[in-house]
Amino acid sequence: MDESLMVLTRLLMGLGHLALFLVAAPLLQGFIKTSKAFWQMRQGPSILQPYRDLRKLLNKEELISEHASWMFLLTPRIALVSTLMAALVIPNAWGWAPLSGWGDLFLFGASLGLVRLFSTLSGLEGASTFGGMGSSRELFVGLLTEPALLLGLIVLAFITGTTSLQGMTSGLVTISPIFIPRLLVLIALVMVSIAEMGRIPVDNPDTHLELTMIHEGMLLEYSGTSLALLSFAEQVKQLLLLCLLAQIVWPSGLISASDGLLGLLWALGFAGVKVAVLGFFFATVESFFVKRRLFLLPNYLATSTAAAILALVSLWFIRGQI
Repeated sequence: MDESLMVLTRLLMGLGHLALFLVAAPLLQGFIKTSKAFWQMRQGPSILQPYRDLRKLLNKEELISEHASWMFLLTPRIALVSTLMAALVIPNAWGWAPLSGWGDLFLFGASLGLVRLFSTLSGLEGASTFGGMGSSRELFVGLLTEPALLLGLIVLAFITGTTSLQGMTSGLVTISPIFIPRLLVLIALVMVSIAEMGRIPVDNPDTHLELTMIHEGMLLEYSGTSLALLSFAEQVKQLLLLCLLAQIVWPSGLISASDGLLGLLWALGFAGVKVAVLGFFFATVESFFVKRRLFLLPNYLATSTAAAILALVSLWFIRGQI
């Protein structure tokens, strides 16, 4: 009976974990847009506008190209489910993840890679020029970002002695914030996150010019419910990356119900502040920098890979072994 109660408790906690990400993702998107409007000295949309946009898209008619196959409709569902799978291994405000175990970082990378695979294939389904262009560019960017992302997480695994993202969060609490390999990993993951979220200087999420689109170019043929699901999946992915960065910058230890309701609320508020600060940082970057030309992106993204490699080498020099 006690075992059944434990399983039910973990199931409810897992559902609450997902619900927290699902509810907060559009709110973060609205906060970033509001922050950009602040720097551009204009009123900007309401912080709740992403919720209204999703509701509007869900109520719209869905138009499908005559050239599209079953993959075109399957991709939005796969993208959202895979992103939620990645959310299950990201520690929440209390430092807990539902699927905590060995190899979490590889599951996280594989989930995001699956989203990229289906998104690029569906970009070709509409048989439009700009969709194929967006898919080509997305694979080009992914080829440069995925090695840096995985290598950065692997270095954190060496530092903390575990490949579990929850274990990394707990382990980084005892590591100095100015530990050189940790700082280099942070630099690498910040640069990778900019590319993965499709933000300036890699991509412009607000552009309407097809020739400069990367991620948005693959979504031109989508409408209605499918476009809502894809947009929602991107918002959740953005929240996941910022939560991961927040735990590296200022990790939170594992908090349980024994800490009391006040302790749990404090942890939630503190995590929200960390994510909001990072969101404001990325909005500031977008407001003060311009999008780089496509052929200059390898130089920028190679810097993130170099930072991850330097983190691995510096860890070997400092500790004498990996």
